Amino acid sequence: MSIPKEPRQQMINIMYLVLIAMLAMNVSAEILNAFKIVDRGINNSNTAIDGKTAITMESFKKQIEKNKNGIPYYDVAQKVAPITDEFVTYIDNLRNDLIQASGVDAETGDKDYGGLAKLDDQDGPTRILVEGEGGQPGKAYELEQKIDGARQKYIDLVKELLSNPAADAKAVEADVKFLEDSIPLVTPDPPAGSEKKDWATYNFNQVPVLPALTLINQFKNNAISSEAMVIDRLFSHVGEKIEIFDVLKAAVVPKTGTSLLQGETFEADIYVAATSSKANPSIVANGRALPVVDGIATYKAPATDIGKKSLQGSISVKDGYGNVKNIPYNLDYQVFSRPDHVAVVSADAMNVFYIGVDNPVSASMTGIREDDTNVSMTGGTINKASGKGAYTVRVTNPGDASVSVSAKAKDGSPVTGTKKFRVKRIPDPTPKVGAKAGGAMGTGEWKAQPGVRADLADFVFDAKFSVLGFEMTLSERGQDLQTCSNGGAAFSGNCATLVGRAKVGSIYYIDNIKAKGPDGVTRTLPTIAFKII
Repeated sequence: MSIPKEPRQQMINIMYLVLIAMLAMNVSAEILNAFKIVDRGINNSNTAIDGKTAITMESFKKQIEKNKNGIPYYDVAQKVAPITDEFVTYIDNLRNDLIQASGVDAETGDKDYGGLAKLDDQDGPTRILVEGEGGQPGKAYELEQKIDGARQKYIDLVKELLSNPAADAKAVEADVKFLEDSIPLVTPDPPAGSEKKDWATYNFNQVPVLPALTLINQFKNNAISSEAMVIDRLFSHVGEKIEIFDVLKAAVVPKTGTSLLQGETFEADIYVAATSSKANPSIVANGRALPVVDGIATYKAPATDIGKKSLQGSISVKDGYGNVKNIPYNLDYQVFSRPDHVAVVSADAMNVFYIGVDNPVSASMTGIREDDTNVSMTGGTINKASGKGAYTVRVTNPGDASVSVSAKAKDGSPVTGTKKFRVKRIPDPTPKVGAKAGGAMGTGEWKAQPGVRADLADFVFDAKFSVLGFEMTLSERGQDLQTCSNGGAAFSGNCATLVGRAKVGSIYYIDNIKAKGPDGVTRTLPTIAFKII
């Protein structure tokens, strides 16, 4: 037999040589047990992929409730599962037929395989799958047609979107090309020079029943993986044409409250509720246009006169259909005269305390010296920092915390003031390899990456996260899925080996990413995926 060039076929040929050698000495229980372990691993993988697909479809459904442009893709996604279900049912029936043909003993047979009496039987698989019975061809020939048919059904389903004017034709064409190149459900021809004349003979002739059952189960896994791949591609389009607004409403948020002391400055944010940086609204406040940054305008006016004040204006913006909406707003606030002593408490970074970091706070009592002022808090600890009226707050539990300032006035009467703050956990970081959180990456660039990192971008504090570990799966065309577990952030052990196998068309999925931040809480970060180009 000549040696084929395709790695998968080389591997299969080697497996056949090993099988022939085993048959010459009778297949040992240890070898058969190894096939059981592989078969069990395939079943576990099927369950995990099914779970992820169910979660994706649930997220898909929720997204199209917000973005109706995703409906064409969701409608197609709902048609994917029946293709898989039909194929899986066929596979399950075929496995049962093969078990029955090889002989069943309810008392002594293997309970994991329906009472299969001889795990190393070769006659049953060869007769049923290759030679056939009653003048009919072996069922492996029908299996080959089922695999090719299911594969084409997945692709044709996506092609339906090309005739839908609501779908992005170029994006759909890219999806079709990707699926044609990447769907794992394939039946490659035997390598040139092989003594096995066709796919059925090459894969099943004189193969013991347990390895045959394991190989058939792998085709089931390929179909489930193909379903997940198709749905992921369709789901990726949701949000590409998001309507900027759903319900249009003017929002006016006073930064200084609606009750001010004489001499203070009134400040408020004015924006369209549920706006985005692309909304680009025009905002007018008390007769003057305000500059808009990321969809938000800030209005400021000195509180020089005592009494009731009013902020009035309008917001003009286009909705998701290009129609201009004019939204009026009105807000009243009050300016009071200043008393002798007022407690002033403010978070220097933002009006939230974060767990695990030092939160800077300014606290003082107007008209009273700092060394005559007492600052305390509930829901955390507060300590004096360098600088006049400067303090540092540490919190441990989400919820509310309050900072209180107390002192004695000149006449000896007590004066106090309290301000409440929200306590939140530091946001989850974004998992990345290099500078990317998924997508395409060149072979050399991928192999040069040291590992996975957790990036907390645009956060007010310098909070660092360390990656504790992750799982990585390598998907290669025509190959079984390869999975490894990695401890720590750097690629090591089996994961480093899988990284080194990268070639054009390889797809890496990194999931179950665990990271710990300064708050000491271990987070599970979302899955990221890379295709090697």
